[in-house]
Amino acid sequence: MDRQFSLLSRLNRMVCLILGMTVVGGCQYKMPTALDSPWLPRQEVWAIAPLANESGVSHVDRLGVTDSLVLETASINGIDVLPLNRTLEVMLALDIGLDGIPTTSEYEQICRVLGADAILVGTIMAYNPYQPLRLGSSIQLLRPQGRNSRVVMDPRSLSMAVGEGAPRSLGPVSRPSAPVQASGIFDAENHGVLIAMEAYSEGRSTQNLARSDLGLYHLDMDDYAEFVFHQLLRRLLEEAGPNRSAGTAVALAGS
Repeated sequence: MDRQFSLLSRLNRMVCLILGMTVVGGCQYKMPTALDSPWLPRQEVWAIAPLANESGVSHVDRLGVTDSLVLETASINGIDVLPLNRTLEVMLALDIGLDGIPTTSEYEQICRVLGADAILVGTIMAYNPYQPLRLGSSIQLLRPQGRNSRVVMDPRSLSMAVGEGAPRSLGPVSRPSAPVQASGIFDAENHGVLIAMEAYSEGRSTQNLARSDLGLYHLDMDDYAEFVFHQLLRRLLEEAGPNRSAGTAVALAGS
């Protein structure tokens, strides 16, 4: 018994020591910024359609950029994301082309076949995978008619230029409302983008390792795309929340 008590005492001291080191080192390490679903505690299931390329650049890795969107969306508390391959398989089975932008009814059909609460659709508006990195995207959240009393939208509206007049809000989320959309162009040379990257990188080992002595970043496009979609998803979730503002979140974050 004395031996067990001694072992427990040692374990307790080790736990206290580790906790103390964590507190002391708290200023040196921060947990990554997490996004929360506005529908919590309800857990939602989302599908994500492959992003369409409307950047004017022919060599865009559409599926690679979409994978970054999938990874970042999957990190949202309260959102479960279906694998991109499952969405692609359903689109091929329904004879829906992967190169263009599906119609509203096709997006609804994909969502219903997958059993998803919603499908995230979007376009790539700007793309430069070389330093300094540049990525622009527009994403929208689409729900089938009759699910949560939300209306569907014309996904072709995603191709609207950044800065154009945003659709007028038609009411709160619990009633038929305007599409929930977020758009932005992020240039790694832009000072505001660098500040946002600094905040986003806290607690993320990949981004911290990519930091140079000058505080700049030399990430590859996959990591940069995750940062960009974190910013856009944050805006989209804010718009979808109960206190959403009129219109959609459209912003130019660097040019």
